[in-house]
Amino acid sequence: MILHKFTASPYTSTLIEQTIERIAPQDKVILVQDAVYACTHRDLAKKLAKFKPVYCIQDDLVARGLTNVQQGFQVICYKEFVELTLTYKQVISW
Repeated sequence: MILHKFTASPYTSTLIEQTIERIAPQDKVILVQDAVYACTHRDLAKKLAKFKPVYCIQDDLVARGLTNVQQGFQVICYKEFVELTLTYKQVISW
């Protein structure tokens, strides 16, 4: 299983939308930095739903004033992020 880490905002880049079509169903997704905006992007949230839970970094959400996270997203801290990376065979940064 692979953990896919996204950093680019879905409002300025189509990287998340283009890439999720190629991600295996058993893989997981984590959103960091500006990619956390996907938590509020209705259409993209629906597409990401097949990877439930989709992880989002709490500090990145707070830094961007995001409070309304769509269902299917799990908010985690950086410590949990590190622990998560250790449970996957591979981490790919997009």
